[in-house]
Order: sequence, then structure tokens, then C-alpha cells
Amino acid sequence: MGKDLDEFVLAGNNKFLLGDYKGAIISFTKAIMASPLHPASYSSRAYAKLEMRDYDGALYDCQQALNLMYMEEQINKNSSHSVNSQKKQSEYARIFSTIGIAKLLQGNKDDALVILHSARLLGWQDAEDIIKSYYKD
Repeated sequence: MGKDLDEFVLAGNNKFLLGDYKGAIISFTKAIMASPLHPASYSSRAYAKLEMRDYDGALYDCQQALNLMYMEEQINKNSSHSVNSQKKQSEYARIFSTIGIAKLLQGNKDDALVILHSARLLGWQDAEDIIKSYYKD
């Protein structure tokens, strides 16, 4: 990662933690502009958009992150570069949880259930609680 990317991601994370979601979105957008092939910047911006109730924007960013992760996997499959599979699984879990929550908040409970279940299988611990609280019937 480049210096600018690291600085923008750090600023975005700090703003997010302080509840400045608009500021976080701006910082993550700058990170994307600095390095458009960095999937974590998209997934982080998606989570900030989720907090701003921009569900379509969050879903779009999650799709971009998934596309980039898939491209990385295809490239790395043909090279000797190994990626930490636990880290990758954690990132997939984070993206699927964001998608599931966005779909749930949009009222799409059926899709949300499937996606949240995937996030749970990938190791996202909170998925089980969300599934139980929204799917009592």
C-alpha cells in the first residue's frame, strides 16, 4: 500500500470510530482514488454508507470489493504469491455481513437471511444474533 492510501484509510477508520460517517466516506473515497484496486477501501466505505442509511451505495461498494477480491484470487492463483486465507475469509465475512444488513434494512429478509448465514459460516459472530432477532417466525 502506498503512503497516501495508508493515510486515507487511517483517517477514514478514525472518522468512522468517532461517528463521522460522512467524513469517513470522503476519506475512503480518497483511498479508492489513490488505489482503485484496493478492495478493503470499498468495503470500509460500504460500512460507513450503511451507517448513513445509503443501502444501495453500500451494496454497490460491497460488489466492487467482491469483484476486486475475485480478480486478486485469479491473479494469485497463477502466481507464487500467497494470501493469508484467514484474513481473506474475515474480509469476505465482513462484506457479506454488510450486504446482509443492508438487504435486511431494505426489507429484503429472504436474501438477507441467506447472505447473513454465509457471513456466519465465514466466521462473523454477530450474524447468529441478527438472524435470531429478525427471523423469529
